Amino acid sequence: MLRWLWLSALLTACGADQQLELLPGGAGTGASGGSAGAAGGSGGGGGSTGCTASSQCSGDTEYCSPTLGRCVRCLVAGHCESGKACDPAGECREACTSEAQCTTEGKHCDLATSTCVECREDGDCTSGEKPRCVLGRCAECVTDAHCISGQKTHCDGRECVECLVDGHCDKGKTCSPDEHHCQ
Repeated sequence: MLRWLWLSALLTACGADQQLELLPGGAGTGASGGSAGAAGGSGGGGGSTGCTASSQCSGDTEYCSPTLGRCVRCLVAGHCESGKACDPAGECREACTSEAQCTTEGKHCDLATSTCVECREDGDCTSGEKPRCVLGRCAECVTDAHCISGQKTHCDGRECVECLVDGHCDKGKTCSPDEHHCQ
C-alpha cells in the first residue's frame, strides 16, 4: 500500500504527465486470468479506495484487496454464495469449469478463477467502444495512450476521464476524485 501512496505522490508531483503501467500484462495484452491490477477506477465492485485491511471495509464490499488497493465483494470463492466464484476484480460471478458453461450468457470461462467473465483477452471485446480486457471486463482503456478524443485524455484503468489528479486540471482547478472531472 505504501508503494501506491508513493506512486500517487510521485505522479502528483510530476503533474502525472507520464502514464505508469499499473496493470499486469502491459497495455493491449488484457489483464486476464487470475491477474489483478488497476487501483481505484470504475466498474470494479464499488467500495472505497485506499484500504489496507478488511476492517476498513463494510457493506457489500467487506474485504480489502491488497492487490487492487480497494474494498471488494470477495477475495476467494468462499466469500461468495453457492454456485458463484470470485473473479479477478473481486466480484462474485457464476462459477464454471468449462467454456460451454458460460457461452449461453455470451461470456467466457476464466479457468484460473473458475468464473464466467466478459473477456479473457482483448480479442474477446468486440465493441468498438470498449476494445480492451481489464480484469475480466471489456474496458475503454488501459493507458492514457488509449484516450485520444475530447477532454477525456486520462485512463482510470477502465474508462477515459478528464483527470486523475489536480495536475491534470487548469491552474486553480482541482480534480474531483469520484467523478474525475476538473472543477
